[in-house]
Amino acid sequence: MAKIFLFVFMCLIALHFEGCQADPNSVCYSQIGCFSNDAPFNNSGGNLPLDPNFIQTTFYLATVNRLFPTKLVTGDLRRLARSRYNASLPTKIIVHGFLQTGRVRWIRLMAKNFIRKGPMNVIAVDWGRGSGFPYRQAVANTRVVGAEIARLVQFLIRHAGASAENFHIIGHSLGAHIAGYAGERLPGLHRITGLDPAGPSFKGTDPRVRLDPSDATFVDAIHTDASEYETISGYGMSDASGHIDFYPNGGVNQPGCPRESWTNIMTESYTDGIFGTANDISCSHSRSIRLFTESIRSQCQFLAFPCSSKAAFDNGRCFSCGDLPCPAMGYNSEQYEARGKFYLKTNSHPPFCGHMYVVTVEFGVDMEPQHGDLVIRLLGSPGLSDPQPLHSGSRQFRPNQVRNVTVMSTPDIGNPVRVQVDFREPYSFMSSLWGSQGSVSIRKITVFSVKTGSSMYFCGHGGPTRNGQSDTFHHSTTDPNTCLTHQIRQQ
Repeated sequence: MAKIFLFVFMCLIALHFEGCQADPNSVCYSQIGCFSNDAPFNNSGGNLPLDPNFIQTTFYLATVNRLFPTKLVTGDLRRLARSRYNASLPTKIIVHGFLQTGRVRWIRLMAKNFIRKGPMNVIAVDWGRGSGFPYRQAVANTRVVGAEIARLVQFLIRHAGASAENFHIIGHSLGAHIAGYAGERLPGLHRITGLDPAGPSFKGTDPRVRLDPSDATFVDAIHTDASEYETISGYGMSDASGHIDFYPNGGVNQPGCPRESWTNIMTESYTDGIFGTANDISCSHSRSIRLFTESIRSQCQFLAFPCSSKAAFDNGRCFSCGDLPCPAMGYNSEQYEARGKFYLKTNSHPPFCGHMYVVTVEFGVDMEPQHGDLVIRLLGSPGLSDPQPLHSGSRQFRPNQVRNVTVMSTPDIGNPVRVQVDFREPYSFMSSLWGSQGSVSIRKITVFSVKTGSSMYFCGHGGPTRNGQSDTFHHSTTDPNTCLTHQIRQQ
């Protein structure tokens, strides 16, 4: 009898903190309910969510009328009245991921861009006490944080007159799945944006465990680090998570980021120092944040195209959206009817948005197979595109071969008037001693403007482009058959 009394007494005490855990596979918390680690929620390595009193999820509200954010507390009507929260305006909720807090610089920058875009409420979520090591404990804690966000939204709906249709949750990494857990509890939630939703412990799991289209009226996701997890890369996942999923640069190894291996990261550390190295490690994973933030106020649109794979996109086979307008990745994506997986290319540095051109190189008949790179630049009256290498890779450049590459230009160069090509053979000890005689012959270059849907054709001059040599193709035409006539005349 005494043992039963003691058990009941301990349970009553525990209810205030972390619930009565008669079942070792579940835990219950006041206000937010019970959580089990039974399937499908067995992705956290057996860990159950920690007590909300330990995690201390905190909300900071920023508005155009406040220089510094004010704290919102669920249930505190006095704070709400002083906060200048405006229920008639859109509300953006930003959620960080693993090993971060709500005070990181990228959240402040995103909030500032939102407020400059137009009148709105912006709420930063800080769950830093629950986002640390071990990772699988942080994975478990996401469920509590999602429930706490839902409680705050319900509080604002009930006591401030807000509507679920005015809320948009933006979450990075683990924060993307937190947004999904919040959305499950909020019928009619307007939108969730997942910024490179975390892959480890979520890849291939049941939709109930991760962000999925049922979590809001509109769910969009940006995937930037979906390679296989290798401790320093692959923090995201390629699994479709929304009504529309964007894969900039194929969703892996973003341009301008070091090729994510320990050797390259250590090399970078000598140049950038320890803080720069930390950024390098998460460079591709964090690129989703930078792309979305840029899209909030940029006049340039991140146009994307339906495609089955990165390889198909890189080969220039996916630049049509059929009868629907091509969607723009980022802030404005909900304005489009298109659904599914969409691919696009970005610049390697800010501004990341640019104008895309698909360049098709047709090699000549008389040339020896060659390994190397063709570095291509487009010239137009407004400016010059960034250089874009066309790698031979494991396949040599061969006679009569046709190869495609996508070139980005930050200025809109319109219809290019010249194409500049440099050929570079791979370095070898023998070529450094004796010099290289390698060359390629180019019969025709076609430049397709994704923006205008038009093509320009640049005819080859008949001679070889040698190693280390730069050639300019300037005989342009809109007739694809003109180059054949041009080459006959040269002969």
